[in-house]
Amino acid sequence: MIRKATNSDIKALLEIENESFNEFKLSKASFYYHIKRNFLYVYELESDKSILKKGEILGYCLVFSYLKIPRIYSIAVSKKARNLGVGSAMLEFLTLEFKTLRLEVRSDNKAIYLYEKFGFKNVKILPNYYEDCDGILMIR
Repeated sequence: MIRKATNSDIKALLEIENESFNEFKLSKASFYYHIKRNFLYVYELESDKSILKKGEILGYCLVFSYLKIPRIYSIAVSKKARNLGVGSAMLEFLTLEFKTLRLEVRSDNKAIYLYEKFGFKNVKILPNYYEDCDGILMIR
């Protein structure tokens, strides 16, 4: 189930953030801010599944909607839930919630193929967008 994040999700959000990113991580204060002001959604497991337990937060997605074209700022999935369709479910949800979306992604990120599967198109190369890599602007 995908739902809006609440303050009670902060611990799980921080764990997923720390598992997923090496730099430019969202802080506890940032998550509190985004819960109140932006579209921050979590993927919550509805029933026990192998080692995963009902109610467990398996991923999140953050969208900045104040822009002309809403921007997916971040999508992250818990390590133990990767390759189980959580990222796909969140992208499908977002494409139903928002008519148009944009995102920036590292040019070496395998998630590009997932974004393309959901109709995102490579619009522009962003030279040196990341400290050690170019970025790609994608729009759907």
